[in-house]
Amino acid sequence: MDLLLFREGASRSEGYILPSKRTSEGELNQLISQQGLVPFLETTQVLVGLLSAEARLVLANPALAGWKSALSGPEDFQQLVVPSARAGFDQLLREARQKHQVLQGELDLGLEKQPQRCRCLFVPLEDGRVLFFGEPAGLAFDLTEKYQRLLQRFEEASAELTETRRALERKQKEVQAVIAQADEVSHIDSLTLLANRRQIVADLQRQVTFSERYEGPFSVSMLDFDHFKEVNDRYGHAVGDSVLRFVALLLRDHVRSPDILGRYGGEEFLLLLPNSTVKAAGEQAERLCQLVRSTPITSGEITVAMTISMGIAQYRIHRENWEQLLNRVDLALYQAKNRGRDQWAVIE
Repeated sequence: MDLLLFREGASRSEGYILPSKRTSEGELNQLISQQGLVPFLETTQVLVGLLSAEARLVLANPALAGWKSALSGPEDFQQLVVPSARAGFDQLLREARQKHQVLQGELDLGLEKQPQRCRCLFVPLEDGRVLFFGEPAGLAFDLTEKYQRLLQRFEEASAELTETRRALERKQKEVQAVIAQADEVSHIDSLTLLANRRQIVADLQRQVTFSERYEGPFSVSMLDFDHFKEVNDRYGHAVGDSVLRFVALLLRDHVRSPDILGRYGGEEFLLLLPNSTVKAAGEQAERLCQLVRSTPITSGEITVAMTISMGIAQYRIHRENWEQLLNRVDLALYQAKNRGRDQWAVIE
């Protein structure tokens, strides 16, 4: 429940706040919440106020502000205590501060000719100020007991809130993990576990941008399995997939770290070589062709011999875009296959 404070000079229905340089309209709400006493304000008959170190009324809830507005004196809280009860008020206030204990007592509040006996509760704060609670003695409540019950309820609610917050944090971590996994899956080819077409093309575009900006060399290789259709036709697509996956992982394990390998489509793969000239790409292509040629591939009881062909091109800075670069790489691959396969070719 939010604590309604009143603005100075307004009617009670509009609300008003007693002036203070040290406090804001929401401070009493915060103090009440910190002390676990928000439920205490559910009845308008309870008087709630914040007393400064000089016993001045800094802030008040609607019930107490209504009493104060009936007087014409300064904001000294003692103006709300009948003269005969002010000594008792001073003693309770002083002991609450000195002992830093919650104290309860009965005081006559209001006008001297029409006093109202109230059970009063003084709750000392760390900064020397005191929260004041007053309840008409005619109500069958014990303020200290009620205060303790409210504190217990507040502690229980705080424990429940803490557990709820921890559960939400755990759930949030689970959701973030699922999102991260989904994001990763969306960029990975499910068969070869390499970057899929969308990811490898995005990487190609990014590397072209870097090459344009920093004018550094950048080469691309496109490789294709030789006579792969014959493997599918002879042994079936299950064996064909096994061969494809085996060679893809073999290539991945023999490619240097900065280079990026991805499945472009079918049995075609793209290999991106940042900061590499066509000469370095050719040396790598020769090594990879030899690697695949000399590695027997097994799938169950079946052994398959496989070779690859590769096409290479170096990006022409400021002279072409990534699509034109891919077209030249594809043309180089076509030349390698026309020359007899199991080799690589370069388009300058």
